[in-house]
Amino acid sequence: MNKRHVKAKRAEILTLQEAVKKYMHDNIMLCTGGFTAMNRNPVAWIWESIRQGFSGIYNIDPHGCLTSWLLNAAERMKVHETAWTGWAEMAGKLDIGSCNRYKEGSLIVEEYAHGAMATRFLAGAIGLPFMPYYAPPGSDLYNSDYDSLGKAGLRDSKNPRIALKKFESFEDPFFKEGAVYLLPAVRPELAILHVAQAGEKGTARWRGIGTLDKEMAFASDKVILTCEEIVSEAELRKNPESNQIPYFVVDCIVQVPYGAYPSGTPYYYDYDAKFLQAMNGTSRNREEQLKWLDEWVFGPKDWDAFLDKVGTKRLDDLRADEKLGYSTKLVRGKRPSPAMKMPLSVMKGGF
Repeated sequence: MNKRHVKAKRAEILTLQEAVKKYMHDNIMLCTGGFTAMNRNPVAWIWESIRQGFSGIYNIDPHGCLTSWLLNAAERMKVHETAWTGWAEMAGKLDIGSCNRYKEGSLIVEEYAHGAMATRFLAGAIGLPFMPYYAPPGSDLYNSDYDSLGKAGLRDSKNPRIALKKFESFEDPFFKEGAVYLLPAVRPELAILHVAQAGEKGTARWRGIGTLDKEMAFASDKVILTCEEIVSEAELRKNPESNQIPYFVVDCIVQVPYGAYPSGTPYYYDYDAKFLQAMNGTSRNREEQLKWLDEWVFGPKDWDAFLDKVGTKRLDDLRADEKLGYSTKLVRGKRPSPAMKMPLSVMKGGF
């Protein structure tokens, strides 16, 4: 466990506006959960943070999520630490906004491999300063010429959350199997995770892909859960093996239905591919992107008004099938997904 989690916390329940105002600040180092732009992105939190004017954000996003696209579009992100500068297979493989800001020098991009990012979060989660990792030796990921934070002069110990080195190579002293790389732990100030259910004390549960959300929760000083619904802790503890985040690391809970839209929350609603594609379409024209921000971020008075603008018909079409976990109305390819009476794994394998 992160050594800064020395005792259990007592999570508070706030509105989205209250929580963002209390826990966000300029130049904060945060990490965002979810996977690419299609699974459990904490969109509502980032949406409200942009609206409240926070900037200079150091965002650690291993998977190229929708949250990074939004921060880039609004020019609120100063550093992007990631394993992928794309953001969604259904929208655009490349985050053009990120690339443009990187080229013009207004965005620092620090890159590690996917496995390296997972290793670094694990180190932070268990309170270690670093962790050994093999792959990928020989690549420019382990070339000091491509140490973006170092070249920007940020590895000067002024920010204790930024490691003094991107990596360190040493010889395996135990089995003499050659060079191993030491990677610094990730130590964010704030983790923002969108989950399906949160107990009133902070126990969290979701279904589907989890990626690094659990490690993020243990590696960060403070943890915010945005959730589809707040449920009884007693109900969650009937099946404790299904819970991913324990209450004692959580600082704040925000109930915000559809808080991951236009990404999805499995067994609640699917991702909105057309909305994502429309967003990506503005990336090549800055004026169009600013118009999109005015219409969809700054225009609605609050998140409920944003959802009203999306429309109940559109949201209803994304509603997940209770057995499959995704929408059977969403067209993937040439026709909608087939409806089934039981999950495919059960149908074919019996379990």
